[in-house]
Amino acid sequence: MLKHINDKELEELFALLGEVFHAHNIDYYLIGAIARDYWYKKGQLQSRISRDVDFAVLIPAKKEYEQVRTALQQKGFTETRQNAFVLISPSGIQIDLLPFGDIEIDDSVVLEGEGMTSIKVNGFKEVYQAGTEETDIADKYSFKAATLSSIVLLKLISYDDRPERRAKDPRDIAGIIRDFFHLQSDLIYNHHSDLFITEEELELTDIAAMVIGREMKKVCVDNHTLCTRIKNILADEIKKGQASPFLRRMQEETSFDIEMMKIWLEKLLKGFSQ
Repeated sequence: MLKHINDKELEELFALLGEVFHAHNIDYYLIGAIARDYWYKKGQLQSRISRDVDFAVLIPAKKEYEQVRTALQQKGFTETRQNAFVLISPSGIQIDLLPFGDIEIDDSVVLEGEGMTSIKVNGFKEVYQAGTEETDIADKYSFKAATLSSIVLLKLISYDDRPERRAKDPRDIAGIIRDFFHLQSDLIYNHHSDLFITEEELELTDIAAMVIGREMKKVCVDNHTLCTRIKNILADEIKKGQASPFLRRMQEETSFDIEMMKIWLEKLLKGFSQ
């Protein structure tokens, strides 16, 4: 049975993982819900409690990936039959080790094993290169975490890849847009102050969505194919309007109607397209 993670368990987990990653000269960054939770906690906002920890790990080849998994198993981590990319820590925390880098073939990684053995890692390299920030836990363990804008970028891609399995992604995106102004006010005032002096009347959430879009563009600006894909994802959901499952799931996270969710995506796309 997986469990909710407390700070002490997280510190112990990072100590173990950091030791193994360092010993194998592996660079990595936090993605997914635990990265989101970090930024929310830093901004003193409550977010949904996470039960797993997702790492994007820069891996040159399958051999090195297996060496890392073996080293972790020697420290008490166990495998699962459901997913070849998952390990369970000694304290019962699910760890997703998602490899990217030279190990990829056509933006995918395929492993031998049981259950889920193939994942898409489109966008992982770009976030690694331009979409992370150095963070720390309890002033002890330094690590990189995907920024909130990068988390939105990766969630858009993940949902597009597997909408039937990624129902939480639209909700998480809506939550980040709703809370972004509070969580990233310094970024907005210091680097996007022009949005306060436009002729268009903008709500704070409109500004937040546009800033997220701008920051996402910085991450993938050198990958034309990825930029086009993000634009198409957003444009398609906007076009569907009331018929969009994505917009309906965004609405579940907020007190606003679907039309407002559509406006948020429109602002996101506008910022991304600038």
